[in-house]
Amino acid sequence: MDADRAWVIKQLQYHPLFKSEEITQPAFGAPAGGEISEGPSAANEQDSPKDLADKRKKDAKNNPQGEQVFLSDKLGKSPIELVKELRMKRRVHKEYREDIDDAIMAIRIAKEEETDAVLSSVSWLDEYLPAVKSFNLKEKDLRALSRFGDVRKVSLSQACNQWSVANDILTKLSNVEGDFTEVQQTLWNDSHKMKKDARKMWKNTLHQTEKLSKSELLSLEKASNLLDYHGPMDSRTIHTYMTGEDGRSRGIPSVQQMGALLKTYGPERDIYKHNNKWERQSTSMSLLMKDPWAYAAGFLDADGYITISKKGEPRAGFVATGERGKIHCENLYKMLGCGVLALDLKVHKTSKRSQHRLQFYSKAHIEKLLKGTMGHLRLKKNQARFVLEHLNLRGKNGDSIIKRRDELYRLVKWENWRDVKAEELLNEWNVDEQEVLSWARRDPEMIVSEVV
Repeated sequence: MDADRAWVIKQLQYHPLFKSEEITQPAFGAPAGGEISEGPSAANEQDSPKDLADKRKKDAKNNPQGEQVFLSDKLGKSPIELVKELRMKRRVHKEYREDIDDAIMAIRIAKEEETDAVLSSVSWLDEYLPAVKSFNLKEKDLRALSRFGDVRKVSLSQACNQWSVANDILTKLSNVEGDFTEVQQTLWNDSHKMKKDARKMWKNTLHQTEKLSKSELLSLEKASNLLDYHGPMDSRTIHTYMTGEDGRSRGIPSVQQMGALLKTYGPERDIYKHNNKWERQSTSMSLLMKDPWAYAAGFLDADGYITISKKGEPRAGFVATGERGKIHCENLYKMLGCGVLALDLKVHKTSKRSQHRLQFYSKAHIEKLLKGTMGHLRLKKNQARFVLEHLNLRGKNGDSIIKRRDELYRLVKWENWRDVKAEELLNEWNVDEQEVLSWARRDPEMIVSEVV
């Protein structure tokens, strides 16, 4: 019996919630005689508040990207499986019924907190929570939502909107007294179908690979394993490895089909294309982006833009193409926590490569981006400085301020084009280079602020 009791404690001790003083001391209380003296459980009962704080800091250090850690990752099995096993133990050891009930309650509380943590990590979900919670989220849904919630926002929010509209109609119809008219009955049936379709749209968006056949899923799994073992490979090499196992190709996609399969469904297995080869990139991308602002600055210098529109509106953003560019934009969007993400755009009808953009429009987002990258920028540092100054002058009036804003607009354009079209721009503005440079050197503190 003591061994079973130790097993219960051991299953729960790895999650931070179960290390709290309220749970580890009375709820799972170890026998007074100290029969359970080995393993981390004994040490946990003697942990001071400082020790617990140090452990939490260590957990945070081991997860620098702030990624969601799920209960099943900590416990080695799903909460549902663990609760089932605890219930079996409760039947055998009825004298520990209260302790086991406390353990089951702790698991349920932790599961609720886990769900809330995932939902709160997807910022746009706040207004859709009633719809999302009605979709009966399972752990695989939460994992997919944690990974793809932002990048698949359009389809997911559409599903939520459809469910909400249908639910509002059903709520109103439920208050109708008496029998439905023919029109009301049709509306009732259509609304139920809308809710069903919304759940299906939500599921299909989160789990795109579930549309695949068994052979396609098996091929995707084999490709993932091959890339883990051999490293980056092109579609033909992957196909060769698969057919070379037993010399047969039945059920294995062709080279072209393999490429299409990995392009569409590879991201759910962290498979992306780089330099015409497929590779697993979840780990390398995390390491690459340890300092998101330094990475963002390099990306901004190479493939980004900082400008002011003709209407005097500051703008900034990143532009990339191909699967690799898509990864960069998605990761930057998640790590910077701002901007507007647009993926898989077609540049023109005949274009085979898709374009991806992460763009910044609001004053708050542009300031966050430029202030964060300022210390790392090399090629676009002047543009960033001029745009930040322009933002500080917005909303203010006065001849000197209006004049300075116009100068800043021209300065940014000049910095962006001086290497390729300097003469045309200078002629257009009717200024010479020295005058432009004098504007750049002007101390913004010397401008007389005439705020209305």
